Amino acid sequence: MRSGKKAYVKIAVLFLSLIIVSVISLFFFPSPADFSMEGSRLLHVLYRIRLPEIMIAITAGAALGLSGALMQTLLDNSLASPFTLGVSSASACGASLAIILGFAHKLVWLSTSLFALVFAIAAVGILMLLSSFMGVSKKTIILVGMAVNFFFSSANTLMQYYASPDAVYQIVFWSSGSLTNARLVDSLRLFLLFIICLFISLLFSRDMAIIQHGEKDALMKGINVNLERLLFLFIASLLASLAVSVIGIIGFVGLVAPHLCRLLGLNEPKFLILSSGISGALMLVLADIVSKTLIRPTILPIGAVTSILGILFLLILLIAKRRKGYDEQIM
Repeated sequence: MRSGKKAYVKIAVLFLSLIIVSVISLFFFPSPADFSMEGSRLLHVLYRIRLPEIMIAITAGAALGLSGALMQTLLDNSLASPFTLGVSSASACGASLAIILGFAHKLVWLSTSLFALVFAIAAVGILMLLSSFMGVSKKTIILVGMAVNFFFSSANTLMQYYASPDAVYQIVFWSSGSLTNARLVDSLRLFLLFIICLFISLLFSRDMAIIQHGEKDALMKGINVNLERLLFLFIASLLASLAVSVIGIIGFVGLVAPHLCRLLGLNEPKFLILSSGISGALMLVLADIVSKTLIRPTILPIGAVTSILGILFLLILLIAKRRKGYDEQIM
């Protein structure tokens, strides 16, 4: 079997695993569905409570996974993630502002998700503007992203310092990540954005492969490296921004999902893009199951669960790949 066919088989297995795990989660977690109860009540539990959580886990996980793959390819750095460039800190800053204003001035109509999204997009705009002026090199993007990240983190800390205890509690709760408040319409919006971004990424996947082999060769073949780098920077940041605005800060999915796909031999950009979205969705659905069942009936913050699972996976990955010289690739 040719390598291309093998890759598609592996992607199909990942997709099938996602479907199976999602169906199991729908009917068995946090507790098995009681089919003896009244039909309307069962439908309410499955359709109104569990399904929105599963759908947002799939769409947000896919968005973060694709964003991570694009970011790592864009920056040629396997340690890059959707939050490398300050998206998470900007979203948290926007959400904190909405929560504090809501408590201080009784502005209950303020949307935390909207503020988080606007601040995240603003951070992306600042990053792209500064990068275009200072040069669109990989090092420049990372340095500017770090500056944006520290700026919004500092602003968030200052706001929390002067906020009321109730507001700080809500900020911490939002920052921990949660799928429980998601609606099906949020999943639909995120799914549509994911499909559009996936289509654009696949269209340019051949250019990405050429850029990976050297910018000089890419320029000689007529590829506008800086323009495509800015395009993928925008796409990756937009995906992460919308996901974070809905579910809060979910770490390690965008970092670990591409590594999982590389572990399966899906290194080519086209296959990495396709598989990272699926593996990101699978990771978040599994993390959702763990968060609901580990110390039931308490639901753990899913952001903490993904971070713990991500750290364990990275340690296992480093140990497993050490014999094959993977340390040099990761750095």
